[in-house]
Amino acid sequence: MYVKYINSKWGYAAVLVLLATTVACGKESAPAEQPLKETAAEAAPAETKTETQTETKADESAAVQVDETKAAELQAQFQGQPSKVVVASVAIAEILNVLDVTPVGVPTSTVALPDKFKDIQPIGSALKPDVEQVTKLQPDVVLGPASIKDSLEKQFKPASLKTAYVPSDSLEELKLSTVVLGRVFKQEQKASEFIASMEKQEKDAVSQAQGKTAPKVMILFGSAESFMMMNENTFAGSIAKKLGASNVVTDVLKSEETYLPLNMENVVTANPDVILLVSHGDPQAAIQKFEADVKKNGAWEKLNAFKNKRVQALDYNLFGVASIVKASDAYKEMLGLLYP
Repeated sequence: MYVKYINSKWGYAAVLVLLATTVACGKESAPAEQPLKETAAEAAPAETKTETQTETKADESAAVQVDETKAAELQAQFQGQPSKVVVASVAIAEILNVLDVTPVGVPTSTVALPDKFKDIQPIGSALKPDVEQVTKLQPDVVLGPASIKDSLEKQFKPASLKTAYVPSDSLEELKLSTVVLGRVFKQEQKASEFIASMEKQEKDAVSQAQGKTAPKVMILFGSAESFMMMNENTFAGSIAKKLGASNVVTDVLKSEETYLPLNMENVVTANPDVILLVSHGDPQAAIQKFEADVKKNGAWEKLNAFKNKRVQALDYNLFGVASIVKASDAYKEMLGLLYP
């Protein structure tokens, strides 16, 4: 998960902490197609079956809706279809795996890369890649997250490396980037089928939340040392929003910052129904520290989340790093926490 549109020194610090401390994230591949039956009885209508399958795939492709203006802008970064790609993001590496695209270089990370990429040349961390190693790989393009474009460009530009950046913070951004990269690498069908499958599970989760009272949620990121509030443009925030929750950063505090430094006055003002913590350290220690800080404020007993014991830690393996392949599981956990 990377930070988007951060305008303060606090937000930039959150980027450094996040990139330095990410932990394991899973793998997943595009869903397999159903095998064709080849019995004699079914041989005759083969043409009809092929047409039906084509129509089904076309329907799936049409179901994936993205902002075409943004998609065109992102795709314009690429000069044709790259054959050698270095990727500087675990989230984007997962997308390449879905598209059956194998990079020549991947980031060093404590986050688990897809198994297929385990023997690929590491290039250093996403925040500070080994430019010399990247240059040796002679990539057609270095693919990175848009949220840290400025930082990466300062490192890659002097080496005259061709770069392209795609957004990867929220789930909607991950969908957009999957569609764009599917077009770039001529894997539109794989992109469409994967997103269509994920959106079916997303739709099921959303339907379970319908008709229920939407809670006000405050989502925190950090450790026992410091916390930041996250708005709906983050991975966890975007999933909570899709499930109908009201994010207090946007709806109550009226802030447009993706990450907002936490202060106790904001907690009291927002009075969230649910407080969820994404901790890159010990989640229980972080919750205890947060509760101790809040209790120093005389109004803490009036806060809904505390009165109803709804201060909880999110599974860092699901929410610590933006991941399109783990979105379905993330929806399930978020649904249970928002609507127990």
